[in-house]
Amino acid sequence: MKRSLSKIREWSLEIKIFSFVCFFLCFSVLSFADVLTSKKTVISGEEMEIRHYGDITVSRGNSKAVSGKNTITADKMTYNKKEETVDASGNVKLFSFTDDGEPVKAYGEFALYNMPLGKGRLWGKNTFVEYFMKDSQKPLLLKAEEIELDRNLETLSARHNVEIAASSGTIVSDNAVYDRKTASVVMVKDKRRPLADVYYDGRSGVYEADKMVFYNSATNKKIVMSGQVCGNVEMEDEIK
Repeated sequence: MKRSLSKIREWSLEIKIFSFVCFFLCFSVLSFADVLTSKKTVISGEEMEIRHYGDITVSRGNSKAVSGKNTITADKMTYNKKEETVDASGNVKLFSFTDDGEPVKAYGEFALYNMPLGKGRLWGKNTFVEYFMKDSQKPLLLKAEEIELDRNLETLSARHNVEIAASSGTIVSDNAVYDRKTASVVMVKDKRRPLADVYYDGRSGVYEADKMVFYNSATNKKIVMSGQVCGNVEMEDEIK
């Protein structure tokens, strides 16, 4: 009888130890998974300053913020933990990816960006975005004084002295709205009419219109113009 009770106690102890080990392993796996899927923003730099009980982090010198697929580098940045925004200045560079894995590179003098939402704006001198449009082999280069990124990098809105450079030519405008899903850029007259200087089928042309829609996918490359369209087309002579 005593042996039976002793044996039962041993089994009970083994079951408790086994249960604890299983719980510890499950907790470790879950914790590791949480780390892998975490979208917390990590800030680094040569100098760091913590304010407001950790809600504000100021980084100076080779500053860097990383959150998921988003990485921002700058001379200086201020991270707001509650709003999850990075306020960056000086040689700002943003590297990210769309939901389809297409790379996006943005540059500017200043930036205010929400890391988890993939939403924000860049402005100042030498502000531009390199964007690989759907099914396109070469990136679209979009320059402006101010560029806003929205809908998790699905749309770009550019304002003031906009220039769009593609393999087929360039377009200048007051404003432009890029939609990644349709691989199109829409430009509408504000102070001046959009102007396109393009090359196609051995021809070069300069066109002006109240509205232009530029499509730049591999299967659909064209410019649709409307509203008092005018242009000058030149053809190159083929020498045989």
